[in-house]
Amino acid sequence: MPHELQLDETQRVVWSRCWGVLTDDDLASHQELLRGDPRFANDYHQLVDTREVTEVHVSARMILQLGQSRLFAPHSKRAYVVTRDVLFGLVRMYGLYQELRGRAEIRAFRTRAEAVAWLGVDDACPFTAATTEREST
Repeated sequence: MPHELQLDETQRVVWSRCWGVLTDDDLASHQELLRGDPRFANDYHQLVDTREVTEVHVSARMILQLGQSRLFAPHSKRAYVVTRDVLFGLVRMYGLYQELRGRAEIRAFRTRAEAVAWLGVDDACPFTAATTEREST
């Protein structure tokens, strides 16, 4: 799965976007990319836009591993924009695993506008144009 991320140091938000086929390796790679970025701080919020994912090949084991990770601080909000029911379910599962570890600020949304509003930030991500246009049509 191709993916990209942008760190907004002013709003303290990680803007992530993925498309194509989503796999365990892709999720791990995305986490490592973020972990290795010296600008990243664990108290950032995150918006993950998955509207362009075409297939999902993610195991329950990977969701458990991610659910046990401590990449973000407990109070950091993570919003996932999903259009596929399977992704909605995986985000819920991930959120439950994190909640068991005292990290419960994870939600799935059907629209980007809802996700941005919940995060309480301005939608200033540099790669929103194509997907935002599709959402409004």
